[in-house]
Amino acid sequence: MKKFFPIYLICVMSFYANALANDRSLNTADSAVLQESAPKWQPYIGVNFGINASDVSVHGEDFFDFGGVFNFEAGARYNKRYRLALNYQSRAEVSELFQILFGHVISITNDAVRINGYYDYVSLKHFAMYIGAGLGGDWYDYKITERLDNSEKSEHGLTFTAGATTGLSFSFWHMAIDLGFSFDYIVYPQIYSYGPNIGLRYNF
Repeated sequence: MKKFFPIYLICVMSFYANALANDRSLNTADSAVLQESAPKWQPYIGVNFGINASDVSVHGEDFFDFGGVFNFEAGARYNKRYRLALNYQSRAEVSELFQILFGHVISITNDAVRINGYYDYVSLKHFAMYIGAGLGGDWYDYKITERLDNSEKSEHGLTFTAGATTGLSFSFWHMAIDLGFSFDYIVYPQIYSYGPNIGLRYNF
């Protein structure tokens, strides 16, 4: 009996060590699964520039304009498909050439701050297709200059703005390139604008 006791003890210890190792590996696997399934927020910053066509209505006058739009955005991506961001937008509108030559010049600048949300309805490792929308406030400043007597009329104030966008995203390392098409609406002076844009995002 004494001869078999050390063998028995070795077998028991080996079994216990193997069971402990299996338990640790299972705990490690469970932890990895939990980490993979846990919600993740990934902050980012981004800029984009677009060329938009705009239908403008101010003081009973309408005109059409092509102009540049600049956006800066800081936000976070949630679980790879969702993004929520604070967006700053700057744009300028100038009345048509005919009005400038024979009547008066209307110039409008807009600086807006919006909350934007995005959803990647196609989400692959290096490619995504997204839609988005936003709502916020806009600080406008416009000036009407009469060419005949060089008199000026100006106004500034706060109004509301909204927008929607859709596009494609190509990502590599921490960078992403966005190619999109956006629609923006400003309540006053009333502006409907739409056009393509290109942007760059850096994911932390």
